[in-house]
Amino acid sequence: MTPMQNQIIPDATTRPDPLVSNDAVLAVAVEETPPDLLQAFAQFLMMDVANGDATEDTVRAYYREVGLWLRWCAAREVDPLWVERVHIETYRQELKARGIGVSTRSHKLSIIRRFYDAAVKHGLLANNPAAGVKGGKDLTLPEDKIRALTEGALDALLCSIPADTLAGRRDRVIVGLMGLHGLRSVEIWRLDHEHLERQGDAALLHVRGKGHKTRVLPLRGDILRAWDDYQNAKAQAGYLVEGAVIVGHGNNGRGARISRRSLENVVNKYLEKAGFKRPGVSCHGLRHTFATVALHNGAKVEYVRDEMGHRLMDTTMTYVRLLSRRQNSAAAFIGAGLRFDDPQNTPPDEIS
Repeated sequence: MTPMQNQIIPDATTRPDPLVSNDAVLAVAVEETPPDLLQAFAQFLMMDVANGDATEDTVRAYYREVGLWLRWCAAREVDPLWVERVHIETYRQELKARGIGVSTRSHKLSIIRRFYDAAVKHGLLANNPAAGVKGGKDLTLPEDKIRALTEGALDALLCSIPADTLAGRRDRVIVGLMGLHGLRSVEIWRLDHEHLERQGDAALLHVRGKGHKTRVLPLRGDILRAWDDYQNAKAQAGYLVEGAVIVGHGNNGRGARISRRSLENVVNKYLEKAGFKRPGVSCHGLRHTFATVALHNGAKVEYVRDEMGHRLMDTTMTYVRLLSRRQNSAAAFIGAGLRFDDPQNTPPDEIS
């Protein structure tokens, strides 16, 4: 092993932060990576991930996470083919120190693990250095991770979006589809005009979800009207009413499908404006809102599962468990006659 390869964690404080995404720096990190390793990973993505049928988003996510890892290695002058377990563990600890949660750390490490699986499979390494390195133990129950708005807060959020501008009309569609139909941000981002199927005064929306799966949702009347209002305004302004539904209306990217980050920024802007932004309340928080409000108001759990595109019923049951805990708190069964909130009362003579 060379001195460079033996140097586990050289000081990198003067280098760019290797845990923050930057396309240009990631590209340099990839260029400095042995081509055989990159070729092995590319073939692995094409043949092994999702049984050879990985979505474009999945492939992009894999390359991004591997790029961040390669950048981390480059910042420390560590050859990615000479990595040891301690490197992976140190990377994990740096992610943890940045406040990145267990589930996200686990996801990142699983991609790195598969990156080295490809290297082993193609004979570039004898063993996977990331094997057995976990993201940590998550002690939080799934239902305790849910951050949702109340129905009243959702109403206030929707009403805060202007309906007299082209961008405002677009944003009403975005937030409405999230909060009133439970769509994921990527599902809204993917929408094309051709995905709307009209049936008289009603309409069905063909939503492309995870793993190429398409589900068909009957659109609420208010969402359909918001959709039509936006499309009519686009047509009057000279925009194409075909292809991408959610497009840019500024000088940059005018008429082109907006980026996923821009879409998320739209939602965060209105959450901030309405005073509802807090940790955990974002695009996915509106999806949580849809589920909790629908179930609270009596929707059948299987309908909510189908609307949200959950593969497993247990995922949807997380919301049921949350509502059940809220509505059946054990504390509520302790006698209402207690004098705790009336300190002037004389305490009882006997205490069991």
